[in-house]
Amino acid sequence: MLFRSIMENKEIYRFENRQDYLNALDSVMPNDYIKERKLSGSNVHHYIPQEIKESIADDIFFSWHIVDENYILIANEVVCTIKLQYQPNYPGADEYFCTGSAATPVQMIAGSKVTDFPAKKHLNALEYNIPSVRSEAIGNSFNSLGNIFGRNLNRKDVTNDFKIRKNVAVIPLHFF
Repeated sequence: MLFRSIMENKEIYRFENRQDYLNALDSVMPNDYIKERKLSGSNVHHYIPQEIKESIADDIFFSWHIVDENYILIANEVVCTIKLQYQPNYPGADEYFCTGSAATPVQMIAGSKVTDFPAKKHLNALEYNIPSVRSEAIGNSFNSLGNIFGRNLNRKDVTNDFKIRKNVAVIPLHFF
């Protein structure tokens, strides 16, 4: 990490240059942070918890925040699309944007059909569904940025450590 004196009125950056930042994006999340969710049959979904993704984002971005956020109801599902603005944490880095979306069913009373919506939705369902779908949309936007966020988890054609940039040393990130 680059440390510069605050007394000199200079910023502190995580990476020395763009290449170091790209190397960090190409890094693979340690297996201790990758979780599994069992799906139907013998299928398993691997994922990185949102709190881990946000902690990594806090480390490798100088700043990041949501600049646009939209919600729509489609049948009984809430769909969220966000636009994330971020600035890599190296000197002279530009700001960039990426998007993410997610959907989740609105919680309904047990045994209800989709056609029973909205009459049989739980009274406070959206209080639970909105933060959940927003969090998933943020996580999905991070996924598109690099291996460190789980870009290649659950892909059949490439491994989790797949990268196009060849012959580049990957800088290990030190977590928590």
